[in-house]
Amino acid sequence: MMKAKKIFVLFFTLFFIYCLAGCSGDSNSSSGNDPIIKKSEPNPITEQTLNDTSDQKNVEEDNTVAEQEIMPSKEEVLAMRSLVLAGMSQDEIDRLTENIKVANQQMEHAYLYDNLFSKLEDKNHLYWNYFDQKGDIQIGWAYDGTISDIQEICKKENITSDAFYEKYGTPVMVYNRFDGNSFIELLLDMKNSVHNEDLQSDIQYMIDETKLAVETHDMEHANNIYKSLHDMDYFLLRYGLEDVGKYTHDVSVVATYYGVLSVYAKTE
Repeated sequence: MMKAKKIFVLFFTLFFIYCLAGCSGDSNSSSGNDPIIKKSEPNPITEQTLNDTSDQKNVEEDNTVAEQEIMPSKEEVLAMRSLVLAGMSQDEIDRLTENIKVANQQMEHAYLYDNLFSKLEDKNHLYWNYFDQKGDIQIGWAYDGTISDIQEICKKENITSDAFYEKYGTPVMVYNRFDGNSFIELLLDMKNSVHNEDLQSDIQYMIDETKLAVETHDMEHANNIYKSLHDMDYFLLRYGLEDVGKYTHDVSVVATYYGVLSVYAKTE
């Protein structure tokens, strides 16, 4: 049980650690999978970050549509929680709650502060390596310079940003112990501890979306995983407005309800 929990936490911690800032270089770039960081600055503002702004806004606008959904009250959340967790041991409930919470927090942080979904809109972005590969994977490029340096060199040498990275960049490598398939295995294991059919269906939905994310590199599937984790964490296994909201000045995130869980389908 504890081993499976550690697998879940490690996978999402690895996958959704601070993304190394991306840089698409100049207009001659032949692909969009070239995130880059300046070695001397842990969190630089890069051209990719600037380019991501409009894309991120579009994703945010898509997500805020769900705010039109009527969120369940605290009483409704508590009643539904009691219903869907019936028959599970306390250890199983605690494990499920903690795993979903950690996964949601990691995706939420990457979504809010690191343009996660904007990066995943590029099917060839190096960030997809977290879904696809185990072992040593490349997630970006490091370069001891500035954005203007890159642009100037690309223009002067008449080369694409890909060629620039190959010539001057250093691959940023990390060790990824668990890919998308490992996450699916853990979800299946967690699903086996659940007795309620609707909650089983919601976990199966995340399994299916993870499979599709791996197969298609379609950002929407990753976004769907996030929405499911968000609602399951804040509006089922916990009550976000109370359990989290009292610790933050801005409750807009925990007050957002996407309405994607099938456990509420019969009551909405």
